[in-house]
Amino acid sequence: MKILITGANGQLGLTLQDVFAGSDLILTDRDELDITDAKTVNNFIDTKKPEVVINAAAYTAVDQAEIEKELARKINVDGAKNLAAAAKKVDAIFFHVSTDFVFDGKKSKPYVETDETNPLSYYGQTKLESEKTVAEVGGKYFILRTAWLYSPFGKNFVKTIAKLGSEKEELKVVSDQIGCPTYAYDLAIAMKMLLDKTEYGLYHFAGDGKCSWFDFAQEIVKLSGGKAKVLPQTSFEYAASRGETLTAERPKYSPLNCKKIQKLDVKTVPWQESLAKCIEILKENQGL
Repeated sequence: MKILITGANGQLGLTLQDVFAGSDLILTDRDELDITDAKTVNNFIDTKKPEVVINAAAYTAVDQAEIEKELARKINVDGAKNLAAAAKKVDAIFFHVSTDFVFDGKKSKPYVETDETNPLSYYGQTKLESEKTVAEVGGKYFILRTAWLYSPFGKNFVKTIAKLGSEKEELKVVSDQIGCPTYAYDLAIAMKMLLDKTEYGLYHFAGDGKCSWFDFAQEIVKLSGGKAKVLPQTSFEYAASRGETLTAERPKYSPLNCKKIQKLDVKTVPWQESLAKCIEILKENQGL
């Protein structure tokens, strides 16, 4: 199977390469394919004719997006539209990754796909618009909202906390934001399992269970054998400790209900179980 992966050098892109090893992979990053250029994308996909297009490219710097609005929009909205349209033209299955940040966090139970969206940040706005534009283009698409993504690759919360946990005596971590940590490997496996499904559309996929960043950090330090004591703090205290105010507002409660995708026999994994697997890989590769 011929599969095009954009954002191939990011943590999800690198994970996808592992999961889809053995397939005919077309790997691109910003240097190989400018997804914001409609003509370039159309020509590239029309020439390569992939059977699957996975958009793992995104502008994910939440605070910086409040400043670089034009760039965030070009990558997240225009890029998604261009890829979806070109994929539809060659009848390819299209995967687009979205986020829990499309919600405002004012619910008290996990969000389902039909819940009202109300992004608090510009990043969240662009991801919501990307969902809408992919749906408008149509074709054989899967939009997967996920959250708190981590992996052994690149820069992410798990790698940062594991490192600091071994170096510091004390760590203060935000305790008033609740969500679902998601292992990139589990997300990639979910995409692979969806390849033989025809129930296209919008789905939630995240780690099973919910926690705060503080809870998440405690588990990371414990599993990685760190010495640091993890202490809770509020989002406001975190910003004040850095001498700044948060540029972008985050949802305080954004767990995702994944029952819809589970009905397609796509399994979610308890976040603690997946975290343990990731930590083991980090230990093997980096001697944690």
